[in-house]
Amino acid sequence: MRFLNYSEFFEANKKRWNERVNINAQSKFYDLESFLAGKTSLLPLEIIELGDVTGKKLLHLQCHFGMDTLSWARNGAIVTGIDFAPEAIKLAQELSEQLKLNAKFIEANIYDIPNIINEKYDIVFTSYGVLCWLPDIKKWGEIINHCLKPGGVFYIIESHPFGFLIDENYMEKFQTIYPYFNEGKAIRFEDETNLIDKSKKLKHKISFEWIHPLSTIINSLIDIGLEIEFIHEFPYSFFPIHPDMIKGENQYYHFQNKLFNVPMMFSLKANKK
Repeated sequence: MRFLNYSEFFEANKKRWNERVNINAQSKFYDLESFLAGKTSLLPLEIIELGDVTGKKLLHLQCHFGMDTLSWARNGAIVTGIDFAPEAIKLAQELSEQLKLNAKFIEANIYDIPNIINEKYDIVFTSYGVLCWLPDIKKWGEIINHCLKPGGVFYIIESHPFGFLIDENYMEKFQTIYPYFNEGKAIRFEDETNLIDKSKKLKHKISFEWIHPLSTIINSLIDIGLEIEFIHEFPYSFFPIHPDMIKGENQYYHFQNKLFNVPMMFSLKANKK
């Protein structure tokens, strides 16, 4: 199996994400109560840039507990969400039933998709804090290609890899602490803090993440034949990754210090011929 060497990393991350599901679902950041009352969990950029999804078959990679997946269903898409954490998929299915929204959720590591999904989709979508959990971006591109039908669209909006380099605990000045070019090596973290709700402590303290240069991400899609329609970069984030950030009117988090004018997110849209 190609990913045998990563099994230890995946298992540690899965345990941590399983534990995070209920904490995140109860947090102000996710605001599940408002979502259940009808508010979309989607942010403005993906709604504008992806456009009309009515009647389109949409596959959501790394969907967590399905709020965005179900928001696309509310917007008219025929949705399938996939995530490796069983507690996340369990809650996603419960939300789908509670809201009476037609959605399919699959518990699986996305690297196993070629073995379990033969269906082709009009749209493959993924967003916000996903790529750092994947060790092999070349394989990720191949999986996207496997899932898209000819004429299909891939869309991602995600933390910019440069933004990942920032020392998130250093307020006085802007500095980096992580490597941009790290040759695919896992970065090991050990802490009990759940960033979404720091008052809740996690039992599973170990996690592993990867940083992928923007060129690696783009080339993984070009190499499998997708045609890049656009790539955009933004100086703000979907999450207050740095203590200097505050939420702006556009629903994203901005640096208060205007000298911190660096890319914090990117979006990319690509088409399959």
